[in-house]
Amino acid sequence: MQEFISILISFIFMSVSDSIDAAFNNYISIDAVVVCGSLIFLRFVLRDGIGNIGIYTHRTVRKNSSTYLLISGVLGLLLGFITFLFSDVIANLFDLTINQKELLSSILKLYIIYLPISILHIGLLEIVRLNNELKLYRKGLIITYISLIGLDVLAYIFTKNLLYLFIATILSDLICFAYLLYKTKLKFTKPNKDDLRNVKLYGIPYSLERIFSKVLILIYGILASHMGTKNYSIHTICYSVCLTLEIITNAYQATLMIKVPQGKNYQEQYNICISMKNKCFLIVILLNFVLSFLYLFISHGSVPIQQCLPYLIFYTTVVFGLYQYETYKTLCITQGKTLILFVGSLIGVIARLLICVMFLNTNLSLVIFGIANFLDFYFRGLVYKTVLMKLHNKNCYT
Repeated sequence: MQEFISILISFIFMSVSDSIDAAFNNYISIDAVVVCGSLIFLRFVLRDGIGNIGIYTHRTVRKNSSTYLLISGVLGLLLGFITFLFSDVIANLFDLTINQKELLSSILKLYIIYLPISILHIGLLEIVRLNNELKLYRKGLIITYISLIGLDVLAYIFTKNLLYLFIATILSDLICFAYLLYKTKLKFTKPNKDDLRNVKLYGIPYSLERIFSKVLILIYGILASHMGTKNYSIHTICYSVCLTLEIITNAYQATLMIKVPQGKNYQEQYNICISMKNKCFLIVILLNFVLSFLYLFISHGSVPIQQCLPYLIFYTTVVFGLYQYETYKTLCITQGKTLILFVGSLIGVIARLLICVMFLNTNLSLVIFGIANFLDFYFRGLVYKTVLMKLHNKNCYT
């Protein structure tokens, strides 16, 4: 529990800071709210899906950190260049006004710098955390968010321009990455055949799960943009609160990644996961609902808070699905069964999209878009649990 509380405190600090950062963006205008909401879904695909393939490999292998970080950084640079070239095309995927599309396209041009820096920054933070260097990890977070909020204040006071606020994010990521690189003395090395084989065995299946899942969630975001500016802005605020709240279940999963030993059999790892699941449940659920109102209050921006409150409860039910999902996702990773992640996520996100399409043009659309999050992650976790147990039982009888 000590590791969980330590990581949880760090993650809550990170989530509150993220909410403050989002508030600067959201207070500029409704257009800024809508554009930032669209950027969330694009970041899912480009950074969290494709760009982190090296880091996903490292989660399973736990060695040659610098090599896998380098692989992710190079992919980030390539993706940033592609996004720069096709920024106008990507912006037109969403049902936005002309001004909103132009603003979105302008920010996407900055992805040529943002993606590689952000991927390297987040990747190095994760490497430090997986090495259980929690003091250095906390220092990295403090440096990131003090510089971010400080730069946000300057950009907001002097420009009230979303582009400059986005540049503030890039600079804060760069500052923290430089600090961590200095403290860890990490030296980048070229990948060898074994490293590339590990990427093929573990990173690519994990990344495919992320890519297909995030692409379909991008479609979920595009569908939401067809609810009209008012409902889409409400959806954006409620969904961004849920994404911020994921920091709690992320802290739980990060603890599992430290607590579950490498090289152990399934039953031993399973017992550790279930023990932690039972110990952390009450803390995770209570914090989820308490912090949801705090995050909404901080980040609602130009959208009236009373418009969001009735729908927030439906969006925050996602925690019940996420808790199961993170538990069995950890088992899939530590057992090297990353292909299961792809199958489960595909089933979950397809269920999300189907239910959203059915209710898109109804008065229940915002309620359903919230509940669909829970169903998505619940089905993912159910698939992971079922397949892992079947594989375990099969191995026991062969």
